[in-house]
Amino acid sequence: MGTENKTQYNFRMTAEEKKLLHQLASESGRTVSGYIRAKLFGGEKATINAVEFLKEYKAQIHEMQKIGNNINQLTHYANICINSGKLSEAVVQEMNEKLGELIHCERSIESLEKKIIR
Repeated sequence: MGTENKTQYNFRMTAEEKKLLHQLASESGRTVSGYIRAKLFGGEKATINAVEFLKEYKAQIHEMQKIGNNINQLTHYANICINSGKLSEAVVQEMNEKLGELIHCERSIESLEKKIIR
């Protein structure tokens, strides 16, 4: 493909598809044109190899397990506080932070899976 003259080809897509295309191109470190050409002509099946995928996947699962353990401990403590009528704002805020961390891990895993599925 190299430096030869290229012709332009236009096609239609929804705004959501365009947003996703730009996101995928950015994640792959390519321009949109380069990303499309790589997908169409490069035989590219995945953007991450299996070893990298498994390493990152295991790390994310381990992190989710730690967060889950923290959430269980906070829930137990919050129930004790509720029963004594002394549930503090700090406990609720910490619980929300841990749930946010859990959601972040889930999204990281989803993004990782998309890299190997595409």
